[in-house]
Amino acid sequence: MARRGISWAAEVLKRIRGLDFPVKKDVLKERLKDVYWRGIPLTKILDEIQKDEFESPAELLHEISEAIRKLEERGEIPVASKKGINWAVEVLKRIRGLDFPAKKEVIAERLKDLYWMGIPMSKILDEVKKEEFESPAELLHELAEAIRRLEERGEIPVGE
Repeated sequence: MARRGISWAAEVLKRIRGLDFPVKKDVLKERLKDVYWRGIPLTKILDEIQKDEFESPAELLHEISEAIRKLEERGEIPVASKKGINWAVEVLKRIRGLDFPAKKEVIAERLKDLYWMGIPMSKILDEVKKEEFESPAELLHELAEAIRRLEERGEIPVGE
């Protein structure tokens, strides 16, 4: 599994593609049974969540992020930066209601004033070669790849 939270969030979105929301936790656990966050089974993280049903993918990612925070506070998992996860949730919130496929310029307008680890989203989006995205998962994947390329070239600091 990729190390960045955004890649992890994109993987979750890929795995839940096609599910109708609201969706029950047991359905999610089956779909995500072999997904890990920093070596921790996502099923363990889902067990931490009190809700049994989720209204949207954004709500699911938010609840997972909160469950990770609780596990960290109790010392059950090492404290780590969750900026990638929180950032992916913010992207999903900003594109909520957007019809896909969606044009890059429409997404750029929705994501203006958004930063990833202090880097303007416009710089990251400029690195993406696609002009249209078929789904939110594809958008998150392309953004993660753009971040990776910028890191490799030394244009932005290496993230989580």
